[in-house]
Formats: sequence, structure tokens, C-alpha cells
Amino acid sequence: MVLRSRWMPNKEEVTAREGLVTAMQPQCAEAGLKMLKLGGNAIDAGVAMGFCNIVVEPYMAGLAGLGFMLIYLSEEDRTVAIDFNTRAPRKATPDMYSVIGPAPAGANTIFEVENDETQIGAKAVTVPATCAGFCLAHELYGSLPLEKVMEPSVNLASEGFHANWHVTLWLANNMRWIQQIPAIAEMWLPGGRCPRSFPEPGDKIVQLNLGRLLRRISTEGPDAMYRGEVAKAVKDEVLKGGGILSKEDLEEYEPLVSEPLSVAYRDYTIMAVPTPSGGPTVLETLNILEDFDLQSLGHNTSEYLDLFVECARHAFADRFRYLGDWEVAEVPIEGLLSKGYAKEIAGQVDLKEGDLKKGLVEEPWVFYLERALHDPWRYDPRPRPSMPYGAASSPSDRESTTHFNVVDRDRNVVSCTHTGSFRPGVIPLGTGLYLVGGMSWFIAKAGYANSVAGWKRPLVNMAPLMVLKDGVPVLSVGSPGARKIINRNTQVVLNVLEFGMGIQEAIAALTVDASGRRTLLDSRLPTDVVGRLKEKRHQVDVVEEQPGMTGNFARPSGILLDYETGLLHGGVDVFRPAIALGL
Repeated sequence: MVLRSRWMPNKEEVTAREGLVTAMQPQCAEAGLKMLKLGGNAIDAGVAMGFCNIVVEPYMAGLAGLGFMLIYLSEEDRTVAIDFNTRAPRKATPDMYSVIGPAPAGANTIFEVENDETQIGAKAVTVPATCAGFCLAHELYGSLPLEKVMEPSVNLASEGFHANWHVTLWLANNMRWIQQIPAIAEMWLPGGRCPRSFPEPGDKIVQLNLGRLLRRISTEGPDAMYRGEVAKAVKDEVLKGGGILSKEDLEEYEPLVSEPLSVAYRDYTIMAVPTPSGGPTVLETLNILEDFDLQSLGHNTSEYLDLFVECARHAFADRFRYLGDWEVAEVPIEGLLSKGYAKEIAGQVDLKEGDLKKGLVEEPWVFYLERALHDPWRYDPRPRPSMPYGAASSPSDRESTTHFNVVDRDRNVVSCTHTGSFRPGVIPLGTGLYLVGGMSWFIAKAGYANSVAGWKRPLVNMAPLMVLKDGVPVLSVGSPGARKIINRNTQVVLNVLEFGMGIQEAIAALTVDASGRRTLLDSRLPTDVVGRLKEKRHQVDVVEEQPGMTGNFARPSGILLDYETGLLHGGVDVFRPAIALGL
């Protein structure tokens, strides 16, 4: 047996009593903590952090982006979900793109589209949603004036912030296309540097146009962006580029407020947003795993990881065939989340041999979909569709996402994941906005649950979660990380609920991911565990998790609430600048 050293980095868990925030960037966490110090609630702190995110990491989240928020309101003893997913323009149709054929391996889409029109340019643009989502959350549940809540983000944009290594690394990795877009290069190549250079850590980034827009939003609300001169600039720029986003699309967009999706897991209730996101797949995976005695297998043993991969792949098979916007498509969401269906799927799991025999199939989820019992419609009250949808993998595994958690002194809780796009596309000059190529999250061909349709919400991967016990939250958790969010969030929840870990330990624990064509194993797992998994699983890659922009796995953060001690415990991603701050 070969022995080797293993790098096992970690961060100190933050413990607080009066309030706690986690964010992917320190300036954002500081803004949230400031709101709590001023007497604001968790929603004030969350909205402050969200607006700061779009200033300091616009490559991960944008004002014209989208996201999802879970809020527990302690005084009302209820949890609400705010869905600020984007929507396709009303004029969108399933045949609006010219599909060349299947996308090459490693691409971020299922089908190759002529001129990359689902990802780049005006025809890729979807309705901006993040601004409306944060403003609505504050309007409904905030306590401080919006102008005060947005003050940190306005200052960070107008007066500038100092780049850290994360910003510098991202710019270095994307320098080729940044040089081609003057509106971006002007802001992100400061100090009159040579076009081939980029900011060093400590250089100041100033975004005057964005600062002006944020200031207007802070005093006028979302109308500053969705109506008037900014909206006109957005519409004109999109139309000029051949897109179809209209004035009415901007004016009529509204986030949805509703009860979360939820499933019981042992003595807990797991909540996710009720929208085409990563949430339903997390809940289905947990439903299947509940049928097994996970503790007896031991944490991260080959037997436990083999079982997790098997159950996760079954859930992803269902995701790739059945999930889309159930406002528009026929989706058996109740069937997918039913206990009876989960029990049947659990009965198909072979713990001795594993289902993926060597050389059996190119696409693992296709094999699972062909299993006789993959029929959630038998557990759904709605009529079975006459024309079943085709199966296709998720259209994107590109990460451009962030997440924050907040708990205040009254034990209001916020879990929010939001995203955007900071890539070649449409930039209405003078507005400070980067419009999002969200059409890439749809499948650019008819016949799928996630095919393009007018005013439809795309299927995305974000999955903020909240775990309740005896009716009150005990865990808030979420991750950036594209499709890998789903498996990582699930494992963090299991690390806490099944194996009794603290939140920082649960987040720093070694991980696996079964969301793609190949199962990824953290290279720091013991060699005997990796060896046994390789014997059972055909398509396995051992990959390194390292500091950088994204890494090979999602980047969770969370807050654990202990009502016996009255303490809050915060844990964050080990490899990036994520931070927890408490009072």
C-alpha cells in the first residue's frame, strides 16, 4: 500500500450569538454585518450582501441576473421562497435557433447552435431578475430603508474596491475576451495599464455607471431599472443586436413568492425553492437515500460513497428527462418527490455490484432512465402526457454563481443563491449593466421539458436549502458551483444530519460528484477507498480540489443554529475568499 501526504486545509468555524453572515467575498459579509449592527434584520443584511456581490464579483453574479431565496420569518413562524428566476422573452419560440448538431464533449450546451446565439449576443438575453428579486424581498420583509441597505454597494461601485487575488485570477484567465470589449476593459483594466496587463491585488476597481444605477435603485426602487431611460437603453441595445427582449418583458417581470418545496427526511424537513432549479434534485436524492442506514456504512467509506453516487445518478436521470418549468411544461413534480417513488428507486440500487459495469454505456443517466421503475408519473395526480419528453443532460456546467446565508438575533434566516453572466454579450453603454445570456440554460430544440418557450423559466442548478426540526430552522446552506451544487449541498446536509458534524467540518469534508458523464472523486480520499470505487464504477476521475476560480467541486457555506446553547455556527468554503462574520 502506497502512503502519501494529503493536503487537508480548513478554516476556523465562527461562533456567534446575536447574528451571523456568510458570503463569498469579505466586503459583502461586512455589508451584511453592518446591517445587523444597525438593527436591521436578516433580510436587510441579505439584500445588502446581494447588491454588494454584483459589484465585487460581477463575474459570479449580476444585477441583470437571477436567483432564489429562502426566508424564515421567526415572528410569523413560516418559511417563504422568493423565485427571481429569469424568463425567456415572450416572443421566444422553440425553433428560434439554428441547431447544428450535438455539442462537442466538454461544451456548456447540449446542442451546438449557429453563432453560439444561446450564449453570446442579443438573442441570448433573458429578462433581468436579480434587481427585482432583492427589491421585492426588502419591500416585503426588510426593516431598514432601502437607501441605507444599498449604501455599501453604492459606495463599493462609486468609490471603488481593492481587487483581491480572486478578482485578479479571474481577469487573468479571461483576458483574451475582456480586451475585445471596451466597456468591460475600461473598468477592469484600471490605471491605464497595457492592454495585455490586468489589475494586481490591491489595485482599485471603480464602476461609476453601476454606482449611479445602484443609487437610483436605492431611492426609486426597481422602476429605476425596469422602466424609463435604463429600460429603454436595454431594449434598444437588444433590438439593435437582433434580440427579442421587449419593453413589456421588462415592465411585466415580477418575482414569485410562495411556499417552498419540502420533503421529510427522518426527523427533519428539508426545504428548497419551488422553481425549476437544483432544489428538486437535492430533495429527490435525499428521499432515495432515506431508505438506507447511512450511519452504519460510515462517513466517506467506499460503501457509503458508492451508495451516494448510485442514488444521485438515479435522481439526475430524472432531472435530465422530466424537469423544466412546470408553469409551461408537463412535469411530474409531485411524483418525483413522493416517498413511494423514492422507495421504488431505492429498491433498484445494487449495493454489491453497482450498476455501471465496465463499458456498459456512454451516458450513465440514459441507463438509469431505461430502468423499468423510472416512472414518476405513476405517483403524480396529473394526467400522463401523451408525448413523453426526451432525455438530455443539463445544458450548462459553467459556474458564475454566488451564495450567502444570514441569521439575525430574532432567528430570522436567509439562504440565497444568485448568479449572472460577465461574458461577451450585450452591454447597454452607460448603464452599468451586463445583460445575461440566460437562453443557454434552455435546450435549443423542441421536445424536451426544458425546451425554449415564451415567458418560460429555464432549468438552472442553484439550490439554496433550509433544514427545519420541530418547525424551526437548524441549518441554512448553499453553494456556487453550477451543476455540482446539487451533490455538494446534499452531502453537506448529510454530513450534519447523519454524521453529526459541525458546519465547518461538514463543508471541509472530502467530497464526490456524480452530476456529469463521469464521477469525480476528491484526490485526497484514501487510496483504498478510491480503488474500491474504481472497481465498481466504470467512469471515475480522481481530481484535485485546489484554490482557484471554481475548482472541481461546488463551494458551500452554511449556518448551523443551536437552540440549546443559543449559538450560531458559521462555516465557509476552504479554498476561496469566503468568510463568516458574527456578533
